[in-house]
Amino acid sequence: MLVRLPDIGYTPSMHRIDRKWIELSSGYRDIQSYKTKLEVEFGRAVRVGHNLQFRKELTEWQKKRRLFFALAAVAPLTILALCLTSYYFRDVACVIIYWALLVVIILITLAIAGRQYLREMMKGKPTPVSDGAHVVDLEERWWDSLSPQDLSDEKVAKKGGSDLQSMLAHSLPDSYIFQSLSATDLLLLGPSGIWIFIIMDWSGVIFKEGGIWTETVTVHDKLGRRQHEQKTHESGPDDQWLQRKQEIVKKVETNIPHRAWTLNLIQGGVVFSNPKGTLDKKRIRGNAASYGVPRAWAERIHRAPPLDDFTPEKQLEFLDILAETEDAQTVSAKDEADRLYRLAVEELRGYIAKLVK
Repeated sequence: MLVRLPDIGYTPSMHRIDRKWIELSSGYRDIQSYKTKLEVEFGRAVRVGHNLQFRKELTEWQKKRRLFFALAAVAPLTILALCLTSYYFRDVACVIIYWALLVVIILITLAIAGRQYLREMMKGKPTPVSDGAHVVDLEERWWDSLSPQDLSDEKVAKKGGSDLQSMLAHSLPDSYIFQSLSATDLLLLGPSGIWIFIIMDWSGVIFKEGGIWTETVTVHDKLGRRQHEQKTHESGPDDQWLQRKQEIVKKVETNIPHRAWTLNLIQGGVVFSNPKGTLDKKRIRGNAASYGVPRAWAERIHRAPPLDDFTPEKQLEFLDILAETEDAQTVSAKDEADRLYRLAVEELRGYIAKLVK
């Protein structure tokens, strides 16, 4: 297997994709092809290099071990010699015993100070690299490059979307893809389908009556007295969710009609992210979309069963049709796959050279 280069570390988690990326599905196909190509070009060379490195490490360890046991054998003989000398030369026995005790103290001190070295000699025998270990995960490099460079700068974080992202990142595997569509709209793709979320940073008591969403918040006047104020929202978040869903449905039907079946996979709803908000469910009537707090949504997605045939490539194809291709700031994920492959080739060549020299 190819080796994971030292600068790359990866902990499985949900993938995040910046909106600037286009040609995602093509890039994903290319990265799969490049992974196979790397194995063909460098797999055998890396395995040979690992074997050579293992033999070198084993030889060095065996030399150190022989030296260790030689010293361990000489030390008691030195003490025994001092004891015998004190017996036959009684006139200077006190001096000899003093030196014997001093040697014992020195040996004990060295043993305590070098316990890590002792453990290495007893249990630190090198082991060969097992199959499947230290793989160059070119795909994960690609996913990492697609992530937003600074999530804290995203407007969605200010709207409370970061709470949902954080919970999803801790509960969902890397088979899920996350993208912010706007300051309040979030999109999640994965084995369980397509999830669209509208993030509302509302506080106070929240309810919907007569088709109107209302926030009842507590404020203080200049004298410090508490008062209740109501904020109404005629264009509710559930209506926004339905509008966003229809926009996506239209794009899918226009651009990838052969994937129209994916429209049945759309789920999601409204996320009330403000921890100071309270949902008065008994007074929420006629809502046009599901709603809940971030924790409830994270648990629901986590429990959702996987669907058949909604592969990562199809998920990325779905994102491609939502991309703003006329934006001058867009970057090709296909070109990024090619760049990462060429970079990995150069690094692997250098790594193999170090192994075999």
